[in-house]
Amino acid sequence: MLQKVAVKVSLKETPAMIINMIKFLGNFGTKEIHLLHAASKITSQQKTVIEKKLEKISSEAISLGYSVQIHIRRGHVPTSIIEMAEEKMVDYVALHWMPKSVFGSALFGNIDSDILRLSNLPVFIHHPGLFKTEVTLEQVLYATDFKYTDGVVLPYLVDSKFKANRLYILHVGARAPDPVTEQSRRKRVLQSLNRLAKECAHAYDIVEAIETRGSASKQIVKQAAALDVDLIVVGKSEKPNAMSQVVGSTAEILPHRTRCNIFIIPGLCSLSDYNSKGEDYNEFKK
Repeated sequence: MLQKVAVKVSLKETPAMIINMIKFLGNFGTKEIHLLHAASKITSQQKTVIEKKLEKISSEAISLGYSVQIHIRRGHVPTSIIEMAEEKMVDYVALHWMPKSVFGSALFGNIDSDILRLSNLPVFIHHPGLFKTEVTLEQVLYATDFKYTDGVVLPYLVDSKFKANRLYILHVGARAPDPVTEQSRRKRVLQSLNRLAKECAHAYDIVEAIETRGSASKQIVKQAAALDVDLIVVGKSEKPNAMSQVVGSTAEILPHRTRCNIFIIPGLCSLSDYNSKGEDYNEFKK
């Protein structure tokens, strides 16, 4: 399900940063890596630098047991990365997140934020945080709103190659206006959480349901930190109604708010059943 990944590589990340992320991807059962670099302009000097970096990353990734292909393209970076990922029929995109404030991203732009916003493929955000270099996946937090995104996300969570021991299923809701309605709301929430927990129970040693109230993004970050999880999983809705727009914006805000790895699965994405097209080629043209 997550066998093929497109890894974006820019001039900013060091090879060590990318390799540390690649090591983590083994937790998803990933076997094939496409290293992608895109830039609006590429000078001869930049071409030499990025080729050397890509070859170094490729060599180390191959030593870890991955098959690797390299692609370089001129053009608008977010669009080019997504186009290359789709052309190579990968299962998801992986980004090493470079911290930047939400305000700064809105004012000056952020390539990774644009990729996340535009992608119809799942996106893994590698955001290990300060002084944290673990590459194992022990604990996962899935934040649900009980909408149709559950049907998209759950196949990933229960896939046999998705390695984790403990799953927390979190719902963040809004308090009802009166005690009777609030009691009824909480009853429905707990029933839905227990239903999801049962659906995932066979894939984990422990599944725990958590219900809380407040701001979705703030509570997800708070719970992830308190539980010390290794990965946050969220769906990103593309439906135009108000609730879905809130869920979508939460998924896009999270990378700016947490130091935890994040896996974001768009509601429009479909599970890849593509076959490999065969031998690869370098897309850089003089």
